[in-house]
Amino acid sequence: MTTITMTLSSPDVVLKDGKGSLTASVTNGSTEAERVVLGAFPGQVTNPPSKTYATIPNPLRTIAAGATEQYVVNFDTAGASAGSYPVKLIAYSADDAPEDYADQTHVVTLTVPAAEKPKPPRPFPWLWVIIGGVVLLAVVGLILFFIFKDANVPDVKTKPQAEAVQIITGAGFTATTTQTESTEAEGTVVNQTPAGGEKVGRGSTVNLEIAVPVQATVPSVVGLRIENARTAFQAAQIQLDFRQGSTCQASPALSLQRCVVLEVIPQAGERVRVNTVVFVRTELRSSIVVDPGICVTSPRLCDTLTQ
Repeated sequence: MTTITMTLSSPDVVLKDGKGSLTASVTNGSTEAERVVLGAFPGQVTNPPSKTYATIPNPLRTIAAGATEQYVVNFDTAGASAGSYPVKLIAYSADDAPEDYADQTHVVTLTVPAAEKPKPPRPFPWLWVIIGGVVLLAVVGLILFFIFKDANVPDVKTKPQAEAVQIITGAGFTATTTQTESTEAEGTVVNQTPAGGEKVGRGSTVNLEIAVPVQATVPSVVGLRIENARTAFQAAQIQLDFRQGSTCQASPALSLQRCVVLEVIPQAGERVRVNTVVFVRTELRSSIVVDPGICVTSPRLCDTLTQ
């Protein structure tokens, strides 16, 4: 009788997802090498024969005298219902029939656990959703309260426009600008609405009035005597200068001629800065002699005749 023996890593295999394995240690106790087969056979006599569900890689091996080989037995019960399934493992000589080694049979019990019942779906946490919504609204309301609650408007009068706008927006307000003629430094704030120190809601608009130079309108003096033109320019706070080509700068005294304005640059009606120099071109023109008595009795007629 051959001296082939076998031990198993476990007589029971609990399958997970229908799969499992064990290790069979097969020893050749004889003094000569032996061709050994590890076979899996139905654990119960049925018709038709029951399945073994076993796969053994390289089941036929030559084992040296006194040596031991490790066989891995894989099980796959896919499709099998829950329960226990016996499987016989026999290590025998390839030169003999497996039945000759029936007394050395090892029965392995395969256990297929029952499938876990699916857990019922958890109810939707409406209560927590409502509580979260209330908390969120409260937080948003608190943030909006601090954002838009009343605050003092910074006083930025006399400050340059860029700096003033930065201060206003930094305090949580919106800044708009308009221009206004002023003798204050150009580009500075001469007025603001609401005024500095006034308390209004954050996010409110603050209008800044930015200084631009005071301007005057060029008077209409074409055709007038230079003397009358000078008076009009002085009243408008505009400087007068004579262009090249002017033939006079004043009307000659006790003469039949007068110095008349022919051209003004810029033209009459244009807006210029105060004290801007405006150029005029003049020429001498013949005039009529006026009796001084007329000026006494009819001043308006005198003005018309002497223009």
